[in-house]
Amino acid sequence: MGKPSDALAPPSPSPLPTPLEESSSSISLADTLANAPIQRYFDDDPTELQHDDLPPLYSDDASSFRPVDPLMPVGSPEFQLQPFSRNNNDDTAYYVDRRLDSDPKFLEDHLNLLALVPPRPTVHLRGTHRETVRNGDRSERKEIVDFDITLDLTHLLYEDISAQRSWSTLCTVSNFEKVRRGTVFTTRAPGFGGPGSVPEAGVPDVGEWCRRFCTSRDGLRAFSFERRVVGWDFELLRGKLENLIRATNYRGHTRIEFPLRNARVEVYNDCRTNRWRLTKWIEMLFVFTLLFLFAWPWLLLRTHRWDTVYAEWCLSRRGEDGRKRYVSLSENRWYNLWARPISRAVLNRRQGVLDQGDLLDGVDATTPPAEGLAGWVQAGRDAMGVVDRSFGWGSDS
Repeated sequence: MGKPSDALAPPSPSPLPTPLEESSSSISLADTLANAPIQRYFDDDPTELQHDDLPPLYSDDASSFRPVDPLMPVGSPEFQLQPFSRNNNDDTAYYVDRRLDSDPKFLEDHLNLLALVPPRPTVHLRGTHRETVRNGDRSERKEIVDFDITLDLTHLLYEDISAQRSWSTLCTVSNFEKVRRGTVFTTRAPGFGGPGSVPEAGVPDVGEWCRRFCTSRDGLRAFSFERRVVGWDFELLRGKLENLIRATNYRGHTRIEFPLRNARVEVYNDCRTNRWRLTKWIEMLFVFTLLFLFAWPWLLLRTHRWDTVYAEWCLSRRGEDGRKRYVSLSENRWYNLWARPISRAVLNRRQGVLDQGDLLDGVDATTPPAEGLAGWVQAGRDAMGVVDRSFGWGSDS
């Protein structure tokens, strides 16, 4: 008798039928691969690579979300504080932090960092005229905007913008300048026409002004920092642009300005009153309830201000030989570069910002005319410009 296990063992399954085109060797190879252990693909991580050895994900790396300012010098420290609020009209930044009004060294380092941020000089040209419009049984005068053009001049502040090289300096006011020196109203330094029994010994530097601000016992304090742009004759440029606009036979009212954005920073001491005065909804509440008629004069007379530190960004300066050198372009070279694009924009009644595309269109006079509908529109616009030059345009009616 055989063993029970032998008797109950099922018969071994018969091998699968072999396809006609498949040899026995290929079947043997397939069986071998099927029984082989599963290997890792090339893209899989090695088993010996631990989790800590992997590079951090973008979501885990805080520096991947940090914006990089290409105008800041490479290697400059990062801002440790963010503005408490900002004025959207002129980009004035307001800071309220205990360290800025109690630690002179921290305030000085913050000012040195603010001095690296450039202002935003621009050119604004606007032309308007007035028309009489009938509205039912009555007529009214309305102002019509003929053109409204803005050009950015920030790149002219740099000798080499890729290397962030500029002619900027952190300065303090002289003793003869009438500014607020921890006072409510402007004054000169003691001994130089200002009040005080002890004359000012020398010109205080940035660190000294920071020390005086932080050690002051006044309840409401404000330290102002300003960015200035010097070295261009803007009145000369204004006259050139005015003549350029009039050369198109424009007869309306022109306004040529040179606004400077991102030019002012104010540091307030940390207290409830200063936080309230910089909170928008509280400001609007005081306006709607007319409480500002009492609050603003009180704040004006209670706040002691320091307007003693500024950063000077030079578009030109005198060399040792007395000759004027420009950091990038002179007024005349900039005007010669942009005169044609500005003239075209005025005739085309543009409203917006002129950029590099307008500059290339104005310089490249050999560009072939556009085809199709765009070509017809361009031809019609050019023809209207010729008529405007001949008969005049933009006058009041």
